[in-house]
Amino acid sequence: MRKLMILCLAAASFSSMATTSGVAFMEQMDSDDDGYITLREAVKNTDLLREFGHIDIDEDGKISEAELIASDYGREVLSLPI
Repeated sequence: MRKLMILCLAAASFSSMATTSGVAFMEQMDSDDDGYITLREAVKNTDLLREFGHIDIDEDGKISEAELIASDYGREVLSLPI
């Protein structure tokens, strides 16, 4: 039981760190503060621009924080486990 509690606490701590990193990256890239990274905003980061089509899962022309975190690129940039 104690191992389970420790594992849950570690997962919660990691999850909050990942969210903070995701928020910081989104704030840096999202210049109009609408909660999304558009192609126009992505041009500031050539790696993000190159991966934009793979990250934009719903193909709406913008990347949400959830799409970023779910992508291989996002996990790499935010140092999340794959």
